[in-house]
Amino acid sequence: MGKTTVAALMLQWLVKNGHTPVLAIDADSNANLHELLGISLGTTVGGIREQARTIVKAEPGIAKQEYLELQVQQAVVEREGYDFLAMGRPEGPGCYCFANNVLRDVIERLAASYRYLVIDCEAGLEHLSRRTILSIDYLITVSDPSVRGLHTALRVGSILDEMKTRVHRRGLIINRTPDHYTLSDEQRTVFTGNGFSFIHTLPLDSDISRNDEQGLPISSLNVESGAARATNTLLQQLFTTGSS
Repeated sequence: MGKTTVAALMLQWLVKNGHTPVLAIDADSNANLHELLGISLGTTVGGIREQARTIVKAEPGIAKQEYLELQVQQAVVEREGYDFLAMGRPEGPGCYCFANNVLRDVIERLAASYRYLVIDCEAGLEHLSRRTILSIDYLITVSDPSVRGLHTALRVGSILDEMKTRVHRRGLIINRTPDHYTLSDEQRTVFTGNGFSFIHTLPLDSDISRNDEQGLPISSLNVESGAARATNTLLQQLFTTGSS
């Protein structure tokens, strides 16, 4: 289980608890959030970028930005309680920055129509360093329990500070944790000192593994699975008390 599963579980909780409408964005160029949501992947922002390049060259009278915005809006997949948009990746050579800039602009325009956005970013720091996302209520970093993973999570905080990204609260989810796993007091102090206001653990979950092996959507997951219950607990705490 990784960040995409966590994003899908969060989206599922928001919809089930009436925090709608939600916009789910798969901002990973290796898109797979749609599979967990049971959605067929169609048009992506990256694909639209390539189409725009060809069409605008063929018909110079078309404004690229207007064309892109219209196409991105049409690429939004509507589902009950939430909509879905995939970033995808460019299908040809060229800089990926332009597609990122388009996504950022579209997020700003679409955000007013939704109560919440759930964004599944790439497993890295690209979207932070390129400032694809400019203002965030909760930025949740997902890591495994390894020292390397935790060190990477700390670097996320450093990038945020450098880019002056507006984040209301930073959190850490440590997933695939064995029974009775806990961070040491020293580790917690380091994360707290780097601006992480909550740390939450998700257990190693055989139900998640079975779901993945069979390619099933998150809606098929046993609601009593350890990961689902732990995610629900975290979100309930964040939405009721503002702390974990």
